[in-house]
Amino acid sequence: MTGVARTFFIASFVFGVAGLLLGLGMAMSGDHGQMPTHAHIMVIGWLSFAAFGLFYHLFPIAAAGLPARIHMWLAIVSFAVLVGSLYAIFAGNPGVEPAAATASIGYLLSYLTFIWAAWPVVVKGRAPSSYVGSESPARPEVR
Repeated sequence: MTGVARTFFIASFVFGVAGLLLGLGMAMSGDHGQMPTHAHIMVIGWLSFAAFGLFYHLFPIAAAGLPARIHMWLAIVSFAVLVGSLYAIFAGNPGVEPAAATASIGYLLSYLTFIWAAWPVVVKGRAPSSYVGSESPARPEVR
């Protein structure tokens, strides 16, 4: 596994461990005030990033393009800011809500970029024209 797929899986491992440690800390302390942060880390950081990594591993033609690289960096950076902001908010610092809102918009843009990368491969069975130098696989007939 290489490139975008590998980076998404590594990010998934990192966020998964962070989410598990946060959950463990909440369980040990009896304070579940960070439950929304924990849920975001586990669903987006672990599950979604692993799913993105799997998609890009299974469809390397999509991983080879600029949209995949934009998706990867925008998703990882915006999500890291979102997690930090959520943690601060639920720790009693509402002043960081603008950062959380901005990071949420960044993550939305990253997901739209994922659709840009994935749509041509999944729906049309070919790579988008922005994949310079890559050959589009033939779309198999469905009977």
